[in-house]
Amino acid sequence: MSNAPTRAHVASPAASTQIPAADPEIPQSQSSTPEPTDGNPAIAITIPFSRKEKRQQKKQQHDSAQPTPTNSDTESPRKPPNNPPKKNRQPTSTTPSIPPPMPAAKNALQTAYPLMICSIGNPGSTYANTMHSAGHIVTSYLAQRKAYKPFNKGLSGLVSKPNTTQISFGIIQGFRRVEGAPIPVDEDWTFWQSTSLMNVSGRGVAKGYTEWLRQVRAKYGDAQLEGRLVVVHDELESALGKVTIRDGTASAKGHNGLKSCQATLSRTKWWRVGVGIGRPESREPDVVARYVLGKLGSGQKDVLERSAVGVAKALEEIAAGQK
Repeated sequence: MSNAPTRAHVASPAASTQIPAADPEIPQSQSSTPEPTDGNPAIAITIPFSRKEKRQQKKQQHDSAQPTPTNSDTESPRKPPNNPPKKNRQPTSTTPSIPPPMPAAKNALQTAYPLMICSIGNPGSTYANTMHSAGHIVTSYLAQRKAYKPFNKGLSGLVSKPNTTQISFGIIQGFRRVEGAPIPVDEDWTFWQSTSLMNVSGRGVAKGYTEWLRQVRAKYGDAQLEGRLVVVHDELESALGKVTIRDGTASAKGHNGLKSCQATLSRTKWWRVGVGIGRPESREPDVVARYVLGKLGSGQKDVLERSAVGVAKALEEIAAGQK
């Protein structure tokens, strides 16, 4: 019986006074004093705790020390697990976050422009090689010097475009023309000559420019591509062969062809390049009319053709966005 965990000890009345008082928090069921039946002092019987009971006692003491919950739920709160699940933390990095790059703008700032170069004057052989058709003389000279295709009907006028074909030789095909390398945008010039009278030339210019711009955008595959319109004209009161560059909306100074263009191109940004033709000494309208419609002398035509160098320089500046 020495190893029995529930062995009972009988204490005398004197010895029972030496047993310490029971802990008020210890359940009273662990020690019991039977009611006296014969007037003799009660015999205290103490039952030692097993290990399981000791653990339960410690748990009860721990629970009694916890604060009383404030909610109305009568169910005791659950004890948190000893090993709560760890939260998934995002890895920290000392490298600053870089935002994704912004998409490039579809239409970046355009710095090179194809040109439609329109010359205005009176049509037909009657008015060919006259002062009033100085614009036609200059554009014809430039197209020839640049080895462009001959002027043919198109775009509501006469058109001369770059010749991009080249000669190729094959054993089977022999000599033939093939399409060469594309030309740069700022060198893509189209020369256009009006086939209407000077005073109403604006309608043909506007119609031809609209169609040309549609074709250019289709060729480059960009519906937002900007092309530029330049009108080459004769300029009275300016020295023979002198070249000037002005905005299309500048004063026409009585030039009926420019007035017609301004009326039909009011919503279009355009430039004008004037070629000086001088003026007669008299300012009488009849004298001036005979002067501008008179045939050029050989020397005068040479001066106008040499002015094509200054006109070409002005066109290059406009095509490069410098004007």
